Amino acid sequence: MADAEDKNRKPFNCTNCGKCCTHAPYTGTMSAHEEDLQRWEEAGRQDILDTAFIFEWGDEEDRTADLWMDPKTGDEITSGICPWVKQVDEDTWHCTIYELRPNVCRNYPVNREQRDSLGCPGFWDDEKPFKLSIGKP
Repeated sequence: MADAEDKNRKPFNCTNCGKCCTHAPYTGTMSAHEEDLQRWEEAGRQDILDTAFIFEWGDEEDRTADLWMDPKTGDEITSGICPWVKQVDEDTWHCTIYELRPNVCRNYPVNREQRDSLGCPGFWDDEKPFKLSIGKP
């Protein structure tokens, strides 16, 4: 577990591949917490709040939310694609709420196992970047 804790403290080099944002088994389990909700409220981003199903656990300062919901129907988005990520080209995705993204996104990946399970090519500074070498030995 020391490896996971150590990696969590170091900056992760995201390649904008979109695997974490477009993988249904991962995006379907995402949640937001009080800190995220307050960030969106302070930024006046009702549009983001509308995609979160908020649960209050007694007091207003102890909320969590399921992500991501269709603001028109209230149903969970089942496409597996985060509603805030847009495809730039074949291999590149862009988060349209990057500065306001929830902590679950800020903290991705928590360890190599999580990264590798999604086929994410991102890397930490002590690793070499993953590069596809199609047709090369």
